[in-house]
Amino acid sequence: MTPIASHAAGSAAVVVTSSTPLWYTTRATGLMALVLLTASMSLGLLSSVRYQRPGWPRFVTLGLHRNLSLLALAFTVAHVLTTVTDSFVNIPLQDAFIPFISSYRPLWLGLGAIAFDLMIALTVTSVVRARLSLRSWRLVHWGAYLCWPVAVLHGLGTGTDTTARWVLALTATCVLVVAGLTLWRLSVGWPAHAVARSAAAALVVLTLIAGTAWLKAGPLSPGWAARAGTRSPQSTHSPAAGAVRPSR
Repeated sequence: MTPIASHAAGSAAVVVTSSTPLWYTTRATGLMALVLLTASMSLGLLSSVRYQRPGWPRFVTLGLHRNLSLLALAFTVAHVLTTVTDSFVNIPLQDAFIPFISSYRPLWLGLGAIAFDLMIALTVTSVVRARLSLRSWRLVHWGAYLCWPVAVLHGLGTGTDTTARWVLALTATCVLVVAGLTLWRLSVGWPAHAVARSAAAALVVLTLIAGTAWLKAGPLSPGWAARAGTRSPQSTHSPAAGAVRPSR
């Protein structure tokens, strides 16, 4: 949800970004939410196979998983609030909840809305778990496996820091950790379904390959801002007003 705007100056395209504290807070909270969501996802995968060691009992994994999920939601809420509060690009509050209605990068901002809605649903159902059947709770909780990749795509497609090496390294680390634990989960789970495990593992590998190819052809390639749906919004401030600065 990091705001950026581009406009034409003669025949050259000029990209400007907000330099307000809200903009930097939006970027920081978004990345922190990704890290926390990755940690929560990793612990969820460990708890799904009842992982425990003498010095690391299972209740520790479950407790950390629950607390990190709540912390990830808190940072996501802060990410949403700073995004809609920053007036550099007009992103109404409803755009954070209703997917694909935004005029600013509708697809990628919509993915962020989907991830946010899934996080809220997971948190609410966890709080009222005692009132839900185990089957209903598990059905909703499986949304966690969808929430994480959707959030990753949102960050890569919308964020203005995608081309920064440290952001790429951080995102790649999160992806590799979850992918590795998913492959490990497949290797120790479903003992009676070898074909299904092999197919799922192959799908994980193919997804990583396809994601890398998309990243090179998309967010890391020139002109991505225009192709992602960034247009010259009238709500942006003029560079002459001192409210914006050229991005690197």
